Amino acid sequence: MGKTPEEIREEIKAARDQMAAGVRGLSSEIHPSVIRQRSTQHMKDAVAARIKDAKELVVDESGVRWDRVGTIALASVAVITVLSALRGLVRWLRR
Repeated sequence: MGKTPEEIREEIKAARDQMAAGVRGLSSEIHPSVIRQRSTQHMKDAVAARIKDAKELVVDESGVRWDRVGTIALASVAVITVLSALRGLVRWLRR
């Protein structure tokens, strides 16, 4: 047995409402401000994770790991010294 015109209208209305909701949802997902917000949050989360990782290198449950702080400071001084020496060498070679 066939459907009545009223049943067909109700099905069409339900399909139209469902499609409109899908289009609204899709447009809200691809809106530039939503993309910007999502990207900003992603970057904030990534930076927070890197900060946490760096902090875990020098701080543990018993406090600051001064041995690691010293190692990092010494390595930093070594890098700066090497870069300064290379800079001086390059300047000397340019003469």
